[in-house]
Amino acid sequence: MTGSEGRPLVLVIEDDLRYVRQLRADLAVGDFRAVFAGTGAGGLEEVVAEAPDVVLLDLGLQDGDALEFLGRLHGTCGAPVVAMTAREDDEGIARALDAGADDYLPKPFGVDQLMARLRAVLWRGPAGAWPPFASAGLSIDFAAAEARVAGRPVELSASEFRLLRFLARNRDRVFTPGQLVEEIWGPEYAGDRHLARVYVGRVREKIERHPADPRHLVTRPGVGYVLRKHG
Repeated sequence: MTGSEGRPLVLVIEDDLRYVRQLRADLAVGDFRAVFAGTGAGGLEEVVAEAPDVVLLDLGLQDGDALEFLGRLHGTCGAPVVAMTAREDDEGIARALDAGADDYLPKPFGVDQLMARLRAVLWRGPAGAWPPFASAGLSIDFAAAEARVAGRPVELSASEFRLLRFLARNRDRVFTPGQLVEEIWGPEYAGDRHLARVYVGRVREKIERHPADPRHLVTRPGVGYVLRKHG
């Protein structure tokens, strides 16, 4: 849903005034409307009052467990949630995605990365809105952030699951390494095509019976990668 003024409404739940000032300016430039809350409790009140199109949630809130707020947000509204966290906090990112975050922003971030993340989640919708993916023994539950092969859970890092999730949601579409890197890690990494190759290899090792001859995550020589759906 989009706000009555035709511009998406972003609810920012952030208690660091430096980021509040940055986000206020960046969102205005990006033609988003914004409301702000400095606590998780205040954010829940704004969700009810404003019905935002997307939520930016800081995982370092001082008034409680941000992951608990994340669960309560999903129980209150259907808006996708982008978690904001320290760049090096891989464990926090993984826990946020497991708890239902639709995307994440590593701090510090620039306006281009912010806009790309917001556009992506608004286009995709919340994780729970996507039906599970199932193909030849590979299954992906987007809402639970879980993948299984032949019924057995697959241990994936946050970035590995994001890569698999993106390809599964865009099944049978080919993406170049540059497109994958920009989608998964943001515009500032777009030139690092090696990153895509490394993570595609890691995901193949975990979901393919024969990684050297993949059935699911296939390479189109000279073009890119595609997740094929069988059946």
